[in-house]
Amino acid sequence: MIGWSRKTKKKANEAVKARKNAMVADDIDSEVCEGDVQLEITPFESFSQINKFTKYLATIKNISVVSESWSEDEGFNIVISVRAPLALGRVLQDMPEVTRVQLDSKKTSRNDQKYAYKKMVVVMKTAESPPEPLPE
Repeated sequence: MIGWSRKTKKKANEAVKARKNAMVADDIDSEVCEGDVQLEITPFESFSQINKFTKYLATIKNISVVSESWSEDEGFNIVISVRAPLALGRVLQDMPEVTRVQLDSKKTSRNDQKYAYKKMVVVMKTAESPPEPLPE
């Protein structure tokens, strides 16, 4: 049996994460959306940050906000309607409040109806924790 050192395991894990991030970036650029899309917002600093994000969404041509909801279990979700084919992931990624956008391969049903819509996870920018004080 071959044993892996901690350093080797760490480098392997970093390589896997980098590959997944690269795949996500490629998927975002190539994924064209139309119809209803659920945006799962995680984490966010305040509801005013969400309001800014929602107002910015409303300014984008061919996008309208259908609904907004929040719960402790599911977090904050926004359902938008995309009226024309659009590389939505790239549009969201370029927004000022957004750090990263990931496609969620699961489709979400709406009110137990037969159709489903795409789901994207939007990671918002948050303030960094303040630096630790220097020892005296």
